[in-house]
Amino acid sequence: MFVHFWMAKSPVVATEEMSLEEVLYLMKRYKIRRLPVVRGENDLCGMIVISDIYPYVGPHAMTKALFSPEVTEQLRNVRVASVMTKSPLTCDRNATIDEVGVVMRSNKIGAVPVVEGTKVVGIITESDILGALSNISRMGSDSRRIFFRIPVMERINTFYKIVSLCEKNDLEILTILIHPIPEEQSHLVMLRVRGEKVSEFIDMLWRNHYEVLVTSLKKEEK
Repeated sequence: MFVHFWMAKSPVVATEEMSLEEVLYLMKRYKIRRLPVVRGENDLCGMIVISDIYPYVGPHAMTKALFSPEVTEQLRNVRVASVMTKSPLTCDRNATIDEVGVVMRSNKIGAVPVVEGTKVVGIITESDILGALSNISRMGSDSRRIFFRIPVMERINTFYKIVSLCEKNDLEILTILIHPIPEEQSHLVMLRVRGEKVSEFIDMLWRNHYEVLVTSLKKEEK
């Protein structure tokens, strides 16, 4: 799945000259926690997140910040350029969500600006990635979901065997996810299929020595 299908397009942005008061107003108005910072013709130059404002307000005073004259004055005197993260990590429109998810997790960040060259064209957040993965795993309103375990040594051939078994039972494969379980020397497979011969397919899994753990024999709704 590519980032451009899930990113927020034309995101709200800040400029280097903006005050923290203006940034906080934008965050509250649009219910967001981070803003790409741009200069000129939408060229990315930084990233500001709500935690960058905490040293000037405190996390527990954020809701009152725009109504306290003292705090408002303090925020008004601080420019975005002085607190933003310069040269933030970015991705392009054709990056995959799993690649970007790894980058976010490795760097402990909650969002990545999406750029074309130096221009900001979107932003993708951890919530967007979670939504994409959830959508993938739940694809199909009339599908059935099956979890089964396979030995590590079977991983390479599993995909081909599953395709063959599904073909024999006239099942359409909607999703297949394979997750390693190192401590058990096995892999957990989540398979979502559509068709009428799910029970027959499960019997074949057992006969092929795949340990079926969970099945949903009733059709699932989104």
